[in-house]
Parts: sequence; C-alpha cells; structure tokens
Amino acid sequence: MIATTTRLNKVGAKLGANSAVHAMTDVTGFGLLGHALEVARGSKVSLVVDMKALPFLREAAQLAQQGCVTGASHRNWASYGASVTLPLHCADWQRHLLTDPQTSGGLLVACEAAEAQGILETIREEGYAEARVIGRVEAGPPVVRIGV
Repeated sequence: MIATTTRLNKVGAKLGANSAVHAMTDVTGFGLLGHALEVARGSKVSLVVDMKALPFLREAAQLAQQGCVTGASHRNWASYGASVTLPLHCADWQRHLLTDPQTSGGLLVACEAAEAQGILETIREEGYAEARVIGRVEAGPPVVRIGV
C-alpha cells in the first residue's frame, strides 16, 4: 500500500504530450466514479467501466467487505450516484471501492481506442505495472455505467 500511495503520477506529464490522449485526471477525493463522471461531463460522453478490469489493492475487497469504508465514500455516492449505473447485483462493498476517496490514486486516462495499448505500455514502462484498460467511451449522456 505504501509503495502505491507514495508513487507520484509523474507519467501524466509524458501522456499530456501525446495527441491521442483526450482527457486525464488523478483519482483522488471523489473516487474512481466521481472522477470518471467528471471526464464524462466535461467531454459530454458516457463512460463504461468494466468492474472486472479494475486493479484493486490486494486487501481492498476483504477490508471493504468487513465494513472498513470511509464516510466520504458515502458522501461521494450521495453527491453523484444519480449519474452512475451499477450492475444489478452490485454489493455495497463493491460500490464503496468505486467511490472511495484516494489521497494518491492512479490516473484515469481517456484516449483514442486504437492507441490504448501503446499508451498502456508507456504507462507500464514508467513503473505502473498494475495499469489496465478499464473501459470505453461511448456517445450518450454524461453518465458512468459499470459493467461486469
């Protein structure tokens, strides 16, 4: 956890120079869903996130299932949950992982689909081995949908 939370998002400067990168935000106080919604609203598109593709810290699911969640996770959901569609059988603990405020989260990067693998490799080469393609952008209202 310490290695993850103390790693800087310095790769963002390199990605910012890539014309295939259209939007980027660090996942911090509003959790993944809040920052994804920020991108969706700013870009006037829908974001679809694949829950199975998300790289959580090893103990995160277990801790969330035991009720170790922040008050801000509840507040985050209350503030933007109306613009998010969760899977039918999404457990509360899973939602908490998606709304959990991070003090040093990773980067959420939106890019041209054809360039995603190359951008992912750039991120991994910079030391972020857990980086993943976690979803896609679709035309539609500015919402976030979580798929399984």
